[in-house]
This record gives sequence, C-alpha cells and structure tokens, in this order.
Amino acid sequence: MLKWLDDTEVTLTHRRVNKVTLSHVYVPLDMEQLRQSRNEDLIIKCTEKMFAESGQYILSGEEQQGKTTVLKQAFRHLAQIGSPVLYLDAASINSADLSKVLTKAVGEQFNGIDLESFSKDATPVILLDNLHEIKLNERYRNSFLEALVSYSKHVIITCSTAFTYVIPDIGPLDDYQRYELLGLGHKRRAELVEKWVALGVEECISETELFNQCDEIKDQLNAVIRKNIVPSKPFYILMLLQMLEAGSQQNLDLSSHGHCYQQLIYQSFDKAKIGKKEFDTYLNVLTELAWELHRNNTGINQAQLDEFFEKYAEVYLSVDGSLMIQKLKENSILSEKDHKLQFKYPYIYYFFVAKKIAEFYTSELDIREAVKNLIENLHREDYANILVFVTHHTKEKWVLDEIDAALKSLFADHTPALLSGEQLNFMQEFIAQIPDLVIEQRVIREERAKNDLSLDELERNDDSLLKLSEASKNALNIDVPAVINRTFKGMEISGQIIRNRYATLPKASLLALAEQGANCGLRFLTFFIEISDAVKKDVIKFVASSLEANPDSKNTKIEADATKHFLMMTYGVINGVLRKTATSIGSKEANLIYELLPGLEKSPALLLLNQSISLRFTRKIDFTKLSQTHEKLKNNPVCMRILKDMVVQHSYMFPLNFKEKQQLSALLSIPVNQQRLMDRKKSIKA
Repeated sequence: MLKWLDDTEVTLTHRRVNKVTLSHVYVPLDMEQLRQSRNEDLIIKCTEKMFAESGQYILSGEEQQGKTTVLKQAFRHLAQIGSPVLYLDAASINSADLSKVLTKAVGEQFNGIDLESFSKDATPVILLDNLHEIKLNERYRNSFLEALVSYSKHVIITCSTAFTYVIPDIGPLDDYQRYELLGLGHKRRAELVEKWVALGVEECISETELFNQCDEIKDQLNAVIRKNIVPSKPFYILMLLQMLEAGSQQNLDLSSHGHCYQQLIYQSFDKAKIGKKEFDTYLNVLTELAWELHRNNTGINQAQLDEFFEKYAEVYLSVDGSLMIQKLKENSILSEKDHKLQFKYPYIYYFFVAKKIAEFYTSELDIREAVKNLIENLHREDYANILVFVTHHTKEKWVLDEIDAALKSLFADHTPALLSGEQLNFMQEFIAQIPDLVIEQRVIREERAKNDLSLDELERNDDSLLKLSEASKNALNIDVPAVINRTFKGMEISGQIIRNRYATLPKASLLALAEQGANCGLRFLTFFIEISDAVKKDVIKFVASSLEANPDSKNTKIEADATKHFLMMTYGVINGVLRKTATSIGSKEANLIYELLPGLEKSPALLLLNQSISLRFTRKIDFTKLSQTHEKLKNNPVCMRILKDMVVQHSYMFPLNFKEKQQLSALLSIPVNQQRLMDRKKSIKA
C-alpha cells in the first residue's frame, strides 16, 4: 500500500535521484465548485480542503487529470494525522454489502487489524475512486451509496467528467458537495517546476539559481502548453518535464517544441498499442483527416468520414478506417461531439494541419491560398496557432517571407512610435503628479506566487491586452480588436521562430524578424496615441455620468479625476504594449540581435524594449546597460517612469543583494526604505 501511495504511475527519470516518487513531485491541485447557473460566482478551492474539512464530496475530472493522485494524498495526509482512512476502487466493487467491501479493504491496506478494531475509535474516512466504473447495476449501486452516506460523514468520491450528467439522478448523492478538478495553472505549474528543479539539491541550491532554472523551464512549458493547446494536466506537465530533462531532439526536421508535441502523440500511439511499423500510416491518415476538418471548419459526421476514407484510398494505400478511428477515439486522440468526429486536444489538430501545410505548400496551390487565409485572419486563435505549428515543422524560407509580409501590413499607415518627449508631452504633467516609486522589502517567493495567481486570473477571464470602446471603433471605421489581435499574434510568431531557430538562421534573418516584430508593436502604439482624441469622447461621457450620479460634486474635481483615469490608462497601455512586445519577440539565446535594431540610439521606445528584453530573458540586471539606458532617457519623464517600473518589478521577482539595491537606488533615484535593517534581520533569521 505504501509503495502504491508513492507511485507516480508513469516512468520518470531525473539526473539527481534514482527514482522519482509521487512525494517528490506532488503539488496540491485546484478544484472549481460546480455552479447551478452561470450567474453564480466562480468558487475555486484547493483539493486539500476536502482532507481537512469533514464532509461528503464528489470530485469530477477527465482522464489523467489527477483524481486518483488526490485520493492518494488524502490517504497519506489522513493516515499521518491518525485518522482511520480506507481507499476503495469502484471498478473492483461487485457487491452492495458495504461491510464486506470495507472488511476486504482493511485486510488489503493494513497489517494485523480487522474492521471492528480499525473503526472502534472513529468512523473511517472513505475514499471512493472512479464511481463511473462501479460494477453494480443502478439499483444496487444506489443501495451501496445509501449505506455509504449512513456509515461515514467524511467521504470523497471521484468520477469522470461525463458521469456528472448522471449524478443528479442518483438520490444518495443529493447532499454531496460537487467540484470539478482543474488543470495546473501558472501557480501550480510553478510549484511543480520548483520541486523538479530542486530535486536532490533542496538544501543547497541558491534562490537565484533556483528561480533562474525554474523560469527557463516555465518559459519552455508555457510555450508548448500555450493557451490550453496541450491540456495542463499533471500527466502532460510531467511528460514535458521529462522531455526537457532528456534534452534530446531525434527529429531534426522539427523544432524543439515540435519534437515535444510529436513525442506526446507517439506516447498516445504506444498507449493505443499501435505498432512502430504502423506509425507512419497513422500519421499520414491523421494529417489528411486534420486537413479535411480544417477545410470543413468543423467536425465531420459518419457519412463525411466514409467519403474521406474513399478519397484517401484513391491516393494512398487503403486502410481499415473503422478500426483506426476506434483506436484513436479510445485513446484520447480523436473524440466525438454531437455525432461529429474531431480531435480530442487542440495540439494534435494544430500539429497535423501544420504538417500538411509544411509538406505541400510549395506543390499545391490550395495550400498556399489557405496560408493566405490564415494570415488574413490571424486574429483568430486557431489560425494563429496553426501558423505557430507550421514554424515547428519547416525551415523553408517561405515561412519567413509570409510572416514578414503579414507584419508589414499591420498598421502599415503608421510609423513606429519613438515615445519621444514631444510625442508624450501631454502626459508629463500627469507623471510629475503620481507618487515616486520605492523599492520595498518584499518576499520574492510570495511576489512570484502573486504574479502566477494574476496570470491564472487573466486566463480565467478575458485576457485580451486592450479593450477599445465601441465609440472609438466606430469613429475609426475599422475592426480595431481584430487588427490588434493580428498584431500581437504576428509578434508571437516572429518570436517563436527566433527562439526555435536562433542557431540556424542567418543573423540578418533574425534581425529582420526582430525588427518587424518590434516595429509592428510600435506602429500600434503610434496608432493608439493618435486616436486619443476619439478616446477622450469616452472621458467626457464619464464626466457627464459622474456629474449626474454625484450632483453635489464639484465639476473641477470630477474632471480632474476623469483626466487622471484616462492618463493612467494611457500610461498602462504604453507600458503594457512594450512589455508584451518584449515577451513576444525576445530570446535569451538571440539577445545580441536586439542590440542591432536599426534606430536604437534615436528611439526611446526601442531603448525601453531592448532593456525589457534584457531583464525578461537574462533575468539579471546589467548595470552597465541600465546606466546607458538611463543616460539616454533621463530627460524623458514618461520613459524614465516606465524604466523605473520595469526595474522595480524585476527586483520583486528575482533576488538582489543589498549592494545591488543600493546601486539601483543611486542610479535611478529610487529610495530603498529601511533596506539595510531588514536585510540584516533576514540574514540573522537564516
């Protein structure tokens, strides 16, 4: 039983330990309380709430989501604090006699003890796994669950997501609290990565080294997972960590990330018991099927599927389509929804559509036309992702040419913003009025956790960077959100190519990608600043509504508050776009490229962008570089404020010693409040 409790159920290897156990890599998971209606508030709690608080719970989740792992941790926790606890696998229950089932469980899980003595001081906590697999028919299943409700007031049941549709019809479960298991968000992923990095060196690794290594891995994980393209289930995260640990890339035709996706697909093939000799056949069928789904822009029904295999047999050797589809559906590669066949997870669909494009772009006109359509509709999440995956599959020059043309077309009527003093003159009075920045004493681990939580919150809500009003949109007579989305997606794709191909692309090509990506973001900033007059109309509306709602308020105060809000928003957009651009196009390995950007010396915007990339990807402060940037921006109050913001936020995310903080304070005139005393106290405690 102890061996089972610590079994990860997947083979994991690590260079510093002989065997990776569940205790090594377990992190608490989050769960969402199931709502009766969309109007109810979203409630997210840690699964460990169910261990600590007595109650009757049902936890649903997809396969490989971590349901059994949660029960393993519940068992370990409860046993360690002295609570009697039993684990039951519903798949092995073939009797409705609860006493018989519990007696068997005690005998299997504990030595030298029977049910009576086991439960004489307290009723055991019951952990019932995989309710959807119980062998009992409906009548006896309900009888078993009724006995369970009467027997224990602390029960945790897990089931598949699909089974939640059955639960309302099961009377004994009416009073159970219902939760759905969530994937690993940014915060939980960070916790898992930290455990992985520190494995074997927990007591001696420095915070600086730990956080640097963690961020390197998190960047790679986030680039692969993207926006739930790969499900952020613990199983997938651990598989990706394992691949990154191995660090090998067997298929040189694929990018490093492309290799990760391919390996995940191969593992699914292994699970489906598809022989290695059949891999190429399955890959080809999935490539053609993905393209068919893309052309239909939706799933396909059985009649369309039959037609697909008929056409497939005209070009390739015929296959047993029914058998293949059955295997692929049973092993989470394909799925069926509303009687239509589709891919189970987005990454598999994108991988194969992109594979088709990469292989046939130069030989088939309809493929080239499809790529043009993808680029014209780059604001669509699925189209942008297909193009990202194309960069994983091919190194052909046409990809660079298409991306270059797409970036040049965005906000083509605007010149890149310089963010010169003259351009930002309207904000200088505002900047002079806002409070000065101070480097505070903060616990870096807590700040990093807060940052990860905010990223999780953004992903749960609408995480678009900018929302322009309908009034501004109508005044400009263009689809602003779509163009903005295309801009940011285009920048991400250029950065993806830089990061994946920094070692094989000529320096001139890397520079062209970086320049186009940077200019794309800066042209948007010019556009944004120029439309401030249109946005000011909304400010006037805000003033009018405030006057109406607060008739006793003075007009001058309301107008001042409205102006302050408007300028704060404008400052936030400028700052946010610079950071977004840096994150999109930046690369640690290609860091020298950004020093060569044309116009760098004359553009405060490019100086800030270059500095942001340096901080973001080297994860340390280059004081020589910072000093040079400061010297060039010192007469530009708005840009100086953005620079200080960047550096202060960096100091909260990465360890700096007292000397480094003093250097920052002297260089940027940022006070360090009581830092010496606080650092000394911290050192004494350590």
